[in-house]
Amino acid sequence: MTGVLAPIVVYGVIFGLTYVLIALGFTLLFGISRVLNLTYGALYMVTAYSVYYFAVQLGFNLLLSVALAVGVSVVVGVGVFLLCARLAPDPMRFLIVTIFVALLLQYLFEYWYPGGVELVPGLVPIQGILIYGVSVSPTYLVSGGVTLVLIVLLWAWIEWTPYGHAVRATAEDPETAALFGIRVRSVYLVVVAVASILVAIAAVLIVPAQEATPEMWIEPFVIAFVVSVIGGLGNFKWTIPAAFLLSFTQFTVVFEFPATAGAQDIVAFLVAIGFIIVLPHGFGGIGHDT
Repeated sequence: MTGVLAPIVVYGVIFGLTYVLIALGFTLLFGISRVLNLTYGALYMVTAYSVYYFAVQLGFNLLLSVALAVGVSVVVGVGVFLLCARLAPDPMRFLIVTIFVALLLQYLFEYWYPGGVELVPGLVPIQGILIYGVSVSPTYLVSGGVTLVLIVLLWAWIEWTPYGHAVRATAEDPETAALFGIRVRSVYLVVVAVASILVAIAAVLIVPAQEATPEMWIEPFVIAFVVSVIGGLGNFKWTIPAAFLLSFTQFTVVFEFPATAGAQDIVAFLVAIGFIIVLPHGFGGIGHDT
């Protein structure tokens, strides 16, 4: 591969897998609850700062720090969901409350860590390696491999396990699922916990290649939301093609038009707007195939 083709293909594949990892939990969460939870992206930030707090400030072992940070994100994710569900049971009020919670978390971290944190410990080295002449951080390679494993595990969980069948039944029709003895509230909480773990894993793998700032939750939320719009809100099966479409579109624009370098988020928004206009239900439609 030569010219701009090599970086487009390499970054398109690697960031496509990264986008899948970021969007999996959001898609799963919307598919089961049918509400937009904007604190999802904030959990990415919570995980990053928690790793820094446990590993750097308290001096804990890195693996222990990661485990504790993931636990913190799960507690925050489930706690916020329960709080919002009680205070704002209808979807619009739920959305508004989660916006304020996400912003509250951002302002708290701005107060605790003014200026951000540049050195968040990582599980893998961040020094770049060359793939077809393109420098790539091992962080993204590892996150891609982890994404593939998680896709298989989630698919097997949803398709083959009794609890996965309960999740699918609840996504289809929670009232009917409850009549058949499925504890719908428990299913919601398990899915929220799983989604929180997924976005926390994304933060653990990806953040060490970047700078941790209080505004860092916005980008992963934008990616998760745009991927979900492209694939169809709540359509788990379309997350992968939607993520790759977005990543290849972004890097094709960036490398074909160098003046747009650094404008990936703008491209993401334009793609989302285009889909809303032309294909408002995404590739898979706003369905219940979770």
